[in-house]
Amino acid sequence: MLELEQALEALLGALPSPEDTSAGEVALDAAVGLYLSSPWFSPLDLPPFDNSAMDGWAVRVEDVQSVPARLTIQGRVAAGQTHSAPLRPRHAIRVFTGSPLPTGADAVVMQEDAHVVDPATVEIREPARPWEFVRMAGEDVRRGAELLATGTRMGPAQLALLAATGCTRVRVHRRVRVAILPNGSELIPPGENLPPGKVYESNALALASLVAQVGACPIRLPPPPDELPALTTSLEHAFDQAEVVITAGGASVGDHDLVKPAFESLGGRLEFWKVALKPGKPFFFGRLPRPGRPDGFLFGVPGNPVSAFVTTVLLVLPALRKLLGAPKWTTPNLPGTLAEPLSNSGGRRHFIRVQRDLQGSVRPSGPQASHLLGSLAAANGLVDVPPNTRLPAGTSVRVWTWD
Repeated sequence: MLELEQALEALLGALPSPEDTSAGEVALDAAVGLYLSSPWFSPLDLPPFDNSAMDGWAVRVEDVQSVPARLTIQGRVAAGQTHSAPLRPRHAIRVFTGSPLPTGADAVVMQEDAHVVDPATVEIREPARPWEFVRMAGEDVRRGAELLATGTRMGPAQLALLAATGCTRVRVHRRVRVAILPNGSELIPPGENLPPGKVYESNALALASLVAQVGACPIRLPPPPDELPALTTSLEHAFDQAEVVITAGGASVGDHDLVKPAFESLGGRLEFWKVALKPGKPFFFGRLPRPGRPDGFLFGVPGNPVSAFVTTVLLVLPALRKLLGAPKWTTPNLPGTLAEPLSNSGGRRHFIRVQRDLQGSVRPSGPQASHLLGSLAAANGLVDVPPNTRLPAGTSVRVWTWD
């Protein structure tokens, strides 16, 4: 059995580097969740011109040092307009948030600090400091500056920033397609009547959610029966649709654990099988040559729902991050302090489901058997407890998370 770090090294080493994966240009609104394959440099200053940060009056500072000061109203300029004539001494121009600052003005007085005396005169009641309530051209972004580095993941804030520079398309690493194939004759879709001996299939939805969370495109497939020809056909169909396939179940050594022989019958080669962790020991990883296409990769996670979830978080998601072009592939983790002891009396590392609160206090989320979804739903992280170890309350730990 491989240790977790050995398994990660083996599978990450087998995957192509981001530089070797295809990248392309997409519309900005199609880039959400993807990673930039090249940096983005700003084609303009932000803001592109000096403008007012308030509704108020554009003035010359020297005209309003002694208040109240009565100034002649020279005009008004709304956002999106310009004022061609420079501001004259002892005059003021009505402006609004986003209005270009008129030439000659060097401050804005808030409208709350001014009073219109008559249609031609405004009284300024508070003095202004130089460039007060003025948003200067380029104070946010300078033209030519690198805004986003290679590997930046495109989220709402990044999209807004690029849109503000006039960007409509960006170069990104491709969105990896991931087929998720649960297997087991006992599985039926949620919503149908539950016959004796059957269970509702739940792994595909959970794994698809994890896959989507890192930016890949999940494809959920129906479970085939526990028959080698049917499973082989389903696996072949999965690799026709995606370069990564996750199978859930059929990873152990029982009579109905047929994923490995089905994969090998397609020409696939297992890179390793079994990892020294709990839950998730039967995990395996393989490569499938595909003539004329990039190799496909198979991640075989156990069928027990917690085992499937944990091995996907610890082993599959780092691999997907690499394929997607992320700069960091490791599982995110946070510091915490145990509020209750954690124990592992077994011979494998146990990733125990825990709840970590906002103050960093960590406690187990419930019973830890690998078929118990209730304690997984109550958890927001995992703590790695070494074999034959008891961690007392007060121990500092790292909490591995899928969020």
